[in-house]
Amino acid sequence: MIQNTTHNARTGHPLHQLSVSLAERIRQYRRRRGFRRLLDLDDHMLRDIGVTHAEVEIASNLPLSVDAGQELRRMSLERRRRYM
Repeated sequence: MIQNTTHNARTGHPLHQLSVSLAERIRQYRRRRGFRRLLDLDDHMLRDIGVTHAEVEIASNLPLSVDAGQELRRMSLERRRRYM
């Protein structure tokens, strides 16, 4: 049986790893840029989707390695639980 070592050699190469890491960072940046568009909504619209301007602001300033959408959801749920 012949193994295809070309694929393994490429995926382990430092330049490949750098390229994959850079591509992921670009994806994270683009997602965050889209997320920040929520800041353009007025307070009434944000309230309709269950978040506050402050929560969106906090989430949008998190490091790119943190999923801002998930963190926004967590903050929103925590706030609503406090007022129940």
